Amino acid sequence: MQETSKTISAAGQQPIFSKSVATLPAISTQAQLDSKFLVWRVWKPYVVSVLLLVGAFGVTQFDAWLAHPDRVHQLPGDLLRLFYLTEFFAHGFGVIILAVGIFMLAPAAKLYIPRIMACALWPGLVAHFLKIQFGRLRPIRFFDKYSVSHFPEDPGKTWLGWFHNDQWNYEYVNQSFPSAHTATVWGLAIGMTWAFPRGRWLFFAIAVMASAQRVISYAHWPSDVLFGAAVAFCCAGALTQNWGAGWVLGKFESRMAAKVRE
Repeated sequence: MQETSKTISAAGQQPIFSKSVATLPAISTQAQLDSKFLVWRVWKPYVVSVLLLVGAFGVTQFDAWLAHPDRVHQLPGDLLRLFYLTEFFAHGFGVIILAVGIFMLAPAAKLYIPRIMACALWPGLVAHFLKIQFGRLRPIRFFDKYSVSHFPEDPGKTWLGWFHNDQWNYEYVNQSFPSAHTATVWGLAIGMTWAFPRGRWLFFAIAVMASAQRVISYAHWPSDVLFGAAVAFCCAGALTQNWGAGWVLGKFESRMAAKVRE
């Protein structure tokens, strides 16, 4: 039985698969020597997260204009359906089904399932925790019974504030900020890119479409989506590093790979 090998960078532990999946990775000597590469690999997800946060604050002023039905209705029907289909990957059930698929179809990669699931579910949980603290009205709240939108010109009118009415925010219509679906799908894209880098363009394309679906379904404002993506890069990015929780996951994967070789 032919064995394939993969390499994991010292900073990010990112596997590079060849034609099939692999055994225990070897540390890349070139990555160890290239300090600029190491620094960028460590800080890249946090730089992206900060840029997304800046974008979220900048877009807030245009939320109502961007999410207005006039712009949504200009999109082709087939494209809208495609966006709605990608929501599957932004949900916890979709992550679980994907993990089962990896387990069944790529048994040699099953040791990476815990990291992939953590990359997807942890950002989603963080986003949900923020939801119950910060109240913001969803776009769908501004539709009347005739499905006519009445989006406020002042974005401040969508915000209810931190701990609205001095209690946790459990009402669906008040949980627009941030988008947990977006945090989940971008975390999943980051985890899948770490494990299967050749598919990175596919994973991130799905993340973009699933994020757009949250806006065109009037579940979130565009700034909520950008903030959810920022949460994903911050949380999932840490899990792909060789320190902290990422280091713990790396030790687990090394032990599992050693057992497979025995």
